[in-house]
Amino acid sequence: MFKNYLKIAYRNLVKNKIYTGINILGLTLGLTCCLLIFLQVKDEVSYDKFWADQKEIYRVGLERIYPDHINLYAIIPDGFAEVFKDEIPEVEDATRLFTFGDFASMVQVDEDFYEERLVAMADSNFFEMFPIPMVAGDAKTALYQTSAYVLNEKTALKYFGTIDVVGKQLKVNGQDVEVTGVMQDLPVNTHFNFDMLGSTAGLPFNQNPTYASFSAMTYIKLIPTASWEKVQNDIPSLVKKYAAGQIEQNTGVNYDDYIAAGNGYNYFLQPLGDIHLTSKLQNEMKANGDIRYVYIFISIAIFILLIASVNFINLATARSSERAREVGVRKAMGSDRQQLIIQFLMEAVLLVVISLALSSILVGLALPFFNDMAQKSLSIGMDEAIDLIPWLLGMGVFVSLVAGYYPAFQISKMHAVEIMKGKLSSTRKGQFLRNGLVVFQFTISIMLIAGTLIIQRQISFIQTKNLGFQRENVLVVDRFGQLENPETFRKEVLKIPGVLNAGGSSAMPGNSFFGVQFTPEGKSEVLTGKGFVADDFFLNAMGIKMTEGRMFGEEFNDSTSVILNHAAAQAFGLEDPIGKKIYSGANVNGEQVNIPYTVVGLAEDFHFESLHLPITPLAIFSTESAVGFQNFLALNISGDYPQQTIADVEKLWDSFGQNQPFSFSFLENNLQKQYVEEQVSSKILASFSVLAILIACIGLFGLAAYTAYKKTKEIGVRKVLGASTSGLVWMLTTNFSKLVLVAFVIAVPISYWAMDEWLQTFAYQTELNPLIFLLAGVLVMIIALLTVSYQAFSAARSNPVKSLKSE
Repeated sequence: MFKNYLKIAYRNLVKNKIYTGINILGLTLGLTCCLLIFLQVKDEVSYDKFWADQKEIYRVGLERIYPDHINLYAIIPDGFAEVFKDEIPEVEDATRLFTFGDFASMVQVDEDFYEERLVAMADSNFFEMFPIPMVAGDAKTALYQTSAYVLNEKTALKYFGTIDVVGKQLKVNGQDVEVTGVMQDLPVNTHFNFDMLGSTAGLPFNQNPTYASFSAMTYIKLIPTASWEKVQNDIPSLVKKYAAGQIEQNTGVNYDDYIAAGNGYNYFLQPLGDIHLTSKLQNEMKANGDIRYVYIFISIAIFILLIASVNFINLATARSSERAREVGVRKAMGSDRQQLIIQFLMEAVLLVVISLALSSILVGLALPFFNDMAQKSLSIGMDEAIDLIPWLLGMGVFVSLVAGYYPAFQISKMHAVEIMKGKLSSTRKGQFLRNGLVVFQFTISIMLIAGTLIIQRQISFIQTKNLGFQRENVLVVDRFGQLENPETFRKEVLKIPGVLNAGGSSAMPGNSFFGVQFTPEGKSEVLTGKGFVADDFFLNAMGIKMTEGRMFGEEFNDSTSVILNHAAAQAFGLEDPIGKKIYSGANVNGEQVNIPYTVVGLAEDFHFESLHLPITPLAIFSTESAVGFQNFLALNISGDYPQQTIADVEKLWDSFGQNQPFSFSFLENNLQKQYVEEQVSSKILASFSVLAILIACIGLFGLAAYTAYKKTKEIGVRKVLGASTSGLVWMLTTNFSKLVLVAFVIAVPISYWAMDEWLQTFAYQTELNPLIFLLAGVLVMIIALLTVSYQAFSAARSNPVKSLKSE
């Protein structure tokens, strides 16, 4: 019996080649999109799920509440790891990880020098909580001794050409260290990001733990029966117990008064497996994903699959009168409804199986291009293929049921007598269903196009918005402060043709700025903001404008000078800030002292952080101050012959750099990295939007062709009576135009709400211009009319004699 069903299904599909081809093409493209999205989503949700005890491991994050704003940190004070382990019974173990942000470490192996940015330090029990496989050395003891470093395989091979390197010596930032182990390279799907892992054993802060300044990523492992909510609720009392004294010492303010003034420390637990998709904290090791985009991509996959299925249903309803006659004959010959349902579903299943086979081939061909667009390294190996099998079966069953529902369950229930009398062809139910499904297809298409246009507009807004400083043609030289004579290098670099200006700083816009606390003169409250260090030339080189006062200068002693931005002056309540004193604590020779700083300048607010965040209070210190240090040299260069300018700067560096490799970047490129997630998602969304419209148009093409075929005789009569070709084209296209207009009316409010929600993730955003939605509607209308008009024009130009002879 099954063989008979299959044979009849095959014959029906072969008999209607155009109908079959349209359905297979639409389903193949739809399933291909879904499989690619599945691979993308599977990769995103797999981060850190491979650790053995990941369900019991949490990272401790910090919501730092300031009187006028809130910051979220992935790092907390280094002293709390031991406190949590000792004082919270549910905490089985705790470990810390220290990273260095944008700081580039120098590694010396014999006479060779290397620059390493992915260097971290960890507690001796780190490998117990995170058992990274070791290819050399013992994980249990690798981080126990002082000056110990564990390399990954890639780094060991780069330095020594072999992984048999345990006991080898090297220098990290001038310090002699020993290689105590080689670990496997970390998989891509983890939030960890390091190539070298040093030991914290013997470091001074282990003897003098801090509870107020943030420095350590802290991970805790709970006992299996523990409640993470209870552990989180136990933390506030420990914060007051251990941090109050240090906060009072640093600020000179009673802890309770400090909290009453609007300050706060809310520690929270982040499940290890959720960090990649839900964590957007400061000081993350690398850019995380976003759970919202996962939901968006899953929704797109479902919509595209539904659009492809709608094509099947639409063509099935359009051909329902023909199939109804077939059903009538079958019922008259003794077939029952169950047999007819199986027969129609078998046709749908056969189409889906063919489409799945073709889509599997297409996925393999398209994956390299998709990886390039998504900035992934996705592949389909044996494990991935096995994981895909249940999804393929699930999609196959889903599409078969959705696409085969109408012919299988609706047409088959008609009575043979009613079918033979033509009752089905006279009802408007089928027409209403087709129209509703076409509206659904183009509603989704308009929403996808509008979303793509708005995301592109926001990215363009980010790229062109005046950030308050020079970002084009700014060459950033790393490790400037590590030169033996940095000021001499700065003066010499200005002699290079093409270098217009140069200045040094501790951080560049988009980097991590350190936190500072101030007490305005005559006030007791403590105010917190961000800070960085600049030399006498940096602000001018970066084009940062002053509205009051002055910049730092060689003719001044600026060791106790500070420049504030407008946000800081407003937060401090300084109406006339120039000359005012503000006090800030600093560690000088191991002692905490309160230094009076004089405000010498007021800078315009500039966006030193991502546009996701509002401008917060910022203090700029001089390199002459107690906190003075420099990491970067910003070179404002001309746009002419930049490669030659870079080569000249590198040549000068080689003469100053004590064999340190020359490392540089362009500021504009660095700033764009803050929005990689949006850029990648925009490309993926745009690509799938095009495919969704293409799939919808494939179905519309088939529907228009069938409509024109059904109206062949009517067209012939109208032509004989004098109807023009343009009039006939209008007659055939006007109904589809109405459907697109209905889709537009439905799509606009939904897409407006969705994109408004997305834009709220940016503190600075483009406006939701109504013309964007109108443009999306017009584009879909044009594409739909072009699709339909081809068939309409062909039908209108046909010979009426042939059409009238057709019966």
